[in-house]
Amino acid sequence: MNAASSLFHFLGALRRAIGRVILFALLFFIIGVALIEGLAFIIGSRPYTPALITHITAAIAGIILAYAAALTVLASEAIRALVDAIRDVEGGVKAEVGDGVKIFDRVISLIKGKH
Repeated sequence: MNAASSLFHFLGALRRAIGRVILFALLFFIIGVALIEGLAFIIGSRPYTPALITHITAAIAGIILAYAAALTVLASEAIRALVDAIRDVEGGVKAEVGDGVKIFDRVISLIKGKH
């Protein structure tokens, strides 16, 4: 595998990983904010007038959930990239070993006098 192909695969994996990290971080940020705001609405008095601390708490909960989700996705993408790299190396080694075995078989057949 040449360097351009490796770079192409690396950049594709990097783009996919960044996209998934951002997507899950935003999704879980919205879930965290909605969870706290929903609880405040259910528990709060009527008419519903949330205090500033409710919004701050919702933002903090959203940030914590977004951070946890982003790190989880980042770790899984890193493991996936590592497994893909190992598979690529394994394929290259198998190809090289296979070629070596073919050459070795040809040498043996030439030594024995069989063309």
